[in-house]
Amino acid sequence: MRAWIALFKKDFKLTRTVCFVGLIINFLIAMLTLYVGRDTTGNTLFMFIPLAVAVVFHILYFPIIVFISLKTEANQLHLWLHNPQPARTLLFSKIVNGLMMMTISLLTLYVMTGLLIIPNFNLIEAYWTDVWMAGLFMFLHIIMFSLVIGIWVIFLWTLYHYLKFKIGRWSWLVVIGAVIGPCWINALFESTKLYNLLVEWGSMTYTYNFPFFSENPTQVYAGEYLYNTLIIIGLFYLSAWFNDKKIEV
Repeated sequence: MRAWIALFKKDFKLTRTVCFVGLIINFLIAMLTLYVGRDTTGNTLFMFIPLAVAVVFHILYFPIIVFISLKTEANQLHLWLHNPQPARTLLFSKIVNGLMMMTISLLTLYVMTGLLIIPNFNLIEAYWTDVWMAGLFMFLHIIMFSLVIGIWVIFLWTLYHYLKFKIGRWSWLVVIGAVIGPCWINALFESTKLYNLLVEWGSMTYTYNFPFFSENPTQVYAGEYLYNTLIIIGLFYLSAWFNDKKIEV
C-alpha cells in the first residue's frame, strides 16, 4: 500500500499544474457568470450558461489529465515500465488521480454555482428538487463518459507504443483505425435487437421542469451502465496486458 501511495503522489505531481490551472479557469468562469448576470435583463437564470458549459466540457477533463500524465511518462518510458509494480497498478494510479482531480474541479464549479444561486434563490425555489437532481444526474454521467474516453486514451497510447517498435511511423495509421473501427462496429451493434436486449433493463426515468423550459422525461437503463462498465474494465486490463507483455523499450 505504501508503494502505491508513493506512485499516486508521483502521478499527482505530474498533473498538479494542469489541475491548478483548471481551478483558476473555473474561478474566471464564475467571474464571467457574475458579469453576464449583471448585464442580463429578463430571465436571470441565463447567467448560469457559462457555468453549465464549463461543467459539460469536463467530459474532456479526465482524458486530458491521463494523456498529459502518459505523455510525460513516455519521455522516460524505460523507467516507468521497469517499475516493480504491475502495469495495472501503474495505470490504476493514473486513473484514480485523474478522477480525483476531475471530481475536485466539478465540485468547485457546483459550489460556485450554489453561491451564485443564493441571491436568486427565489427564482428557482419551487424547482429546487429538480435542480438538485439534474445536477446529480449530470455529475455522474459526465464522470462516466469522461472515464470511458479516458480509458480509450490509455488503450490507444498503449497500442501506439507497442506498434511503434513493430511498424514504426505507420503505427499512427493503425491507431486511427483502432479509433474508427470500434466506433463503426459499436454503432452497428447498438442498432441491433441484441444490444437492446442486453442493455434495456433496469429502467429509470427522470423528469425535470425548470422556469424557462420543460424537458421530456429522460430514460436510462441499468444495463447501459453495466455495458459501459464492462468496456472500461476490458480496455483497462487489455492495456495493462500490453504494457506488461508487449511494449518494448
